[in-house]
Amino acid sequence: MNGRQDSMIWIEEGPFTMGSDLYEIEGPVRQVFVLGFWIDRLPVTHAEFFAYVQDTGAPMVPDWPADGPGADIANYPVERVSWQEARDYAAWCGKRLPTEVEWEKAARGTDGREWPWGDELIEEHMNVWDSAKPTNVMTIANGSRLGNVSPYGVIDMSGNVEEWVEDLFLPYEGGTSNFPSTQGNCRVLRGGSWFYTNEMARCSFRRGALPTFSGYERAGGPGFRCAQS
Repeated sequence: MNGRQDSMIWIEEGPFTMGSDLYEIEGPVRQVFVLGFWIDRLPVTHAEFFAYVQDTGAPMVPDWPADGPGADIANYPVERVSWQEARDYAAWCGKRLPTEVEWEKAARGTDGREWPWGDELIEEHMNVWDSAKPTNVMTIANGSRLGNVSPYGVIDMSGNVEEWVEDLFLPYEGGTSNFPSTQGNCRVLRGGSWFYTNEMARCSFRRGALPTFSGYERAGGPGFRCAQS
């Protein structure tokens, strides 16, 4: 395996329960078989993305100062990254974006749980709007919420920054959802963020955005983590 072996987690092949009945775009609930794959334990950080920018001459993240991200946010998840930029970074380090199926299995395990830690909403485990707004906290350092761990040991899959995956945002096979953003122009974002409420940080939540979307000035935007076959 190429890449940062000590920072990736192996997800074994097999079926898992995917989807939810809460929103039409998440349904139907079904069993999905997934081949084994590696996934980053944590989202890509500002420091890691800056190394890529320095090496390749890729564009700086919009909210960075002229000399790049400061040490105070080096270990925070990078945000305000477009889908193509995330994809280019993954290719640079010998990886790829996870598929939507891979991301959800890594987040929830095989038992269809609502959150990476189980079926009970524990807001203290994640950084979402409901808890971030009263304290004026936006993103926080990777791994700051100790309970935000999936059954496989993958960290921070709920809240903080939402994450790009490879897939187009389309209804699942057998699903009933049909609205303009599912018509093949958008890519999928997973996991919610500090900017969104807790229901958007559930393991099965999915939304779409144009692949050029990189968030909002001073209000954050997408991040990502990588995978390998």
